[in-house]
Amino acid sequence: MTEPTKIAINSDSFIYAVHQAFEARSKANGDFNSHLRFEPFLIGSWTSPESYDFSSFKTLLSDIIAHHIKVLPHFNRNETVTLENIAWFSHSIAALFADIEFMLVSYTGFGLPKLLSGNLPKATSSKNIVFALKKYQNYIALDSEEPREPFSLFPLLSESEEALDEHYVQEIWSLIASIAKKYLDSYFELFSSYALWKYTAKEVFVEAIDWNVRPPCGIAYRKQFKELFDREREERNARRNEKHSQRKGDKDKSSFKKEDRKPHYTQKIDKNDMVEKPKISSDLSTSTTEKLSFVIENSAQVPEKPRFEGKMQTRSAVAQQQNVFQGASSNPLEPKNQQNLEDALHEVSKAVQKMLKNKSIPEISLNPQNSFVRRQQHVVISEAGFDTESRGDARNRHVCIKRKD
Repeated sequence: MTEPTKIAINSDSFIYAVHQAFEARSKANGDFNSHLRFEPFLIGSWTSPESYDFSSFKTLLSDIIAHHIKVLPHFNRNETVTLENIAWFSHSIAALFADIEFMLVSYTGFGLPKLLSGNLPKATSSKNIVFALKKYQNYIALDSEEPREPFSLFPLLSESEEALDEHYVQEIWSLIASIAKKYLDSYFELFSSYALWKYTAKEVFVEAIDWNVRPPCGIAYRKQFKELFDREREERNARRNEKHSQRKGDKDKSSFKKEDRKPHYTQKIDKNDMVEKPKISSDLSTSTTEKLSFVIENSAQVPEKPRFEGKMQTRSAVAQQQNVFQGASSNPLEPKNQQNLEDALHEVSKAVQKMLKNKSIPEISLNPQNSFVRRQQHVVISEAGFDTESRGDARNRHVCIKRKD
């Protein structure tokens, strides 16, 4: 039985591996991060070409392809591309195309053009490549102090104003294919399969909306109504923020400090400090009215008996204290919770940047947060173009950032 790592790779798997390697090492500024690159491009010693003649152009192209064959020992050993070594082969081919793109930009101001057919062409001439080299050389030779329009290789015209675009595309790809076949030998088929997949002009199909579906859905529906969806989302967020601010204002009006609240019971007073209740005279000659007035006047001096003492509290008092505690702990905008929200959103920003830079990462799980913070994280992640999902239970509930399918 063949070991899984020794299984040969077909062209589709190889194309996918090279594409992933190219995307993972490509930077936003156009650079390509790889130690397998052509040495002058890697160490930064490359300067603009002194002469834009075809011979130096062809020599440099041969040197670049030969470098990638020598730098990877797997080519020299003529190994079969398997699961065990596909990472090296795909990395090398991705770096090779990056170097060819860089060289063409240096000589013609334009990278690899799109192929016009599904096959690598075979041309017998190189005069149109010479026209392209001269056109870019004349643009570089212009006075840099004077304002000039950005360079565009196409349309490429001859001296008689004849369009040479198709001829140039055939010649440049024919030259690359002939040199690559000379050095790559048995690996040329994999090289050409990736070139045809990436650089063949693909026909763009306009997807139609299926209005029979209720409600209509799909990518076409989303694209056509994107502005409407974005505007509706902004309005929904604005309404939610307005309600949140209004709710916060109502809470501020109704809340008051604990020390400002009236106590439900009087302060416990020592019995020694209590004023003795005056004794009512038992003289029967005193009228009933005088006795009542005496009792009323002196009863104000007697402190009110506490309604409850110690740990005995009424049910309403306990409920009010619990409401005050819950209100203080659930307010999401307290300084402590505000700092927690800022830290959580900063964690989201770092995770999103990491996934944008490294497209091989399928998902990232964030730290557990409460429902309010997770809701804010869902909004920020969705606006960044990723899918979100809440995972875990209870205190371990957290947000997971995923790439869209």
